[in-house]
Amino acid sequence: METVGTFTSGIAHNFNNILGGILGHTEMVEEHLSSDARPRRNLDAIRRGAERARDLVDQILTFGRRREGRREHICIKALVAEAKSLLAASLPSHARITVSETTEPTAVSAEPAQLQQVILNVCNNAVQAMDKPGVVEIEIGLREVMQALRVGQVGIGPGRFVVVSISDPGRGMDKATLERIFEPFFTTRPDGNGLGAGTRFDIWLPSIPCNQSISIQHASGIADRGVGETVLVLETDRGRLLRYEEILAALGYEPVGFTGLHEAAQACAVRARFDAALVCHQPGVTFALDFATALRDLAPNLPIILATPSARDLDAPSLAASGISEVVHHPLTSAELAGALSRCLAASVAPQLLS
Repeated sequence: METVGTFTSGIAHNFNNILGGILGHTEMVEEHLSSDARPRRNLDAIRRGAERARDLVDQILTFGRRREGRREHICIKALVAEAKSLLAASLPSHARITVSETTEPTAVSAEPAQLQQVILNVCNNAVQAMDKPGVVEIEIGLREVMQALRVGQVGIGPGRFVVVSISDPGRGMDKATLERIFEPFFTTRPDGNGLGAGTRFDIWLPSIPCNQSISIQHASGIADRGVGETVLVLETDRGRLLRYEEILAALGYEPVGFTGLHEAAQACAVRARFDAALVCHQPGVTFALDFATALRDLAPNLPIILATPSARDLDAPSLAASGISEVVHHPLTSAELAGALSRCLAASVAPQLLS
């Protein structure tokens, strides 16, 4: 498993760079289209798919490091709606997906990309199992369990649960296949058996109180722009550096890019003032954190943003000790970077106004 983890991590990093290009070009095209333009809907779908793929890359990197995923408070209705949207573009003509849901809140604590992948995989397997025209039915409900239930070898409850049920009219699984469905690398493709007629998968998720903050949707617009603030950028790959400088310039900032640590630190020491710094997580976390620490020593009040493929191996004390204010995905996207810069600059201005 360690060998597989190392191998997949290497692939994931390369795949992440491809996704960065897809997201970057999608955002640039979206900026030139009005909100009601016909292609905008297709671009939104491309962007959401690429964002989910980027989250999946994050999962692969987490697997390679053997670390736990980061849970968030999410709305199952929104997650399923997004899954349906992603599936709609690739469904064969003989298959449809319907969703029925409870009117009550459906909030859970989960890792969004992992849970999304569960729903997508089950639905895709269901479609593959359908030899004839039919409907994959997704039902979202709530179950109150007063006493612990036993489902196979797993105990459930007591408690309140959000249950996502996915069923289809396919040809079903034989007993031998059913016994292996949870094996990590087991597959029956290219034929595949999927789900069976009259059967379904029930996904039980502990519910959380609806008064806790919930977020699942990705922001599609860019509301925050700069007004000529100067941003130091450290990115060891020259091609990516040029693209990131273009992104920053398009957002209204003045980028000053470097591929070397020494040159960037020297510029920070001799220049009157940078308004913010963007440190890209290349070639490793130690490199990025050490440079951020050096910047903090040279300019204690300089807001620093770290761009990294995965922040799950970074703890809050390490980030704070290095003077890092914000963490964004690497490769960069305009919307996420714009929000991080806006928050950093607002936070740096606030103490000056109070003094």
